[in-house]
Amino acid sequence: MLQMNYKNKNLEELGKKIDDLDNQNKEPNIKKKESGAGFGFKISTEIIAALVVGVGIGLIVDNYFNTKPIGLIIFFIFGALAGFLNVYRVMRRIEKQR
Repeated sequence: MLQMNYKNKNLEELGKKIDDLDNQNKEPNIKKKESGAGFGFKISTEIIAALVVGVGIGLIVDNYFNTKPIGLIIFFIFGALAGFLNVYRVMRRIEKQR
């Protein structure tokens, strides 16, 4: 009988702990505002990545078709436009979160 009470007591304590954890998980998550340095890093990474991809594709096109500066210039412009489009999307997403 003593062993049965001990088990029930442990089960009740376990149930209370689980309920407490469930209640903590149900509380609304408060999003932290992004720091200025983190935001700047994210924006610069978006632009630089798009430029690198554009220049890389431009160099490949130039080597394949033997049109030395034309492919590089065109795909550099495309990369810059893609980078600014990505920045615009990030800014819109941030504005929606506020």
